[in-house]
Amino acid sequence: MAPRLLIVTHDAILASAYQARCMREQFAVECRLTAREGLARARQWSPQIILLDVTLPGTNGLDVLKSMRDVPWLSQTHVVLLVEHTLQRSVIDDCCLWGAGSVFYKDTGSVSELAERLQTILSSFDTFESTKHQIPNPK
Repeated sequence: MAPRLLIVTHDAILASAYQARCMREQFAVECRLTAREGLARARQWSPQIILLDVTLPGTNGLDVLKSMRDVPWLSQTHVVLLVEHTLQRSVIDDCCLWGAGSVFYKDTGSVSELAERLQTILSSFDTFESTKHQIPNPK
């Protein structure tokens, strides 16, 4: 089954470019343009990875992260923050405290670099899945 990737950004052109590349990388990809739509789809679809734009209009990415952590099946979803270099470091730090797993600079990073990053994240999932059953269960 293809890994599920949800892209949440208000930038439709950027979303389309990311979606096209990630589909070539064999991801099942869906895009949402608002925080509310993104959170609703995440709850329904349970993606393995979410690309989350921090600077969404209205509700921002940090608020989405906080809401996600209230949903048990989303608490382990890997969230990649989509940010620009001009974003204050404290905002990124707050997002990481609320569970963001990594950061991608959309203003300087290429679509190819993003695809490579997502493949690395998937590889870490595979490594975890293959080793977690080898750990003895304490009684």
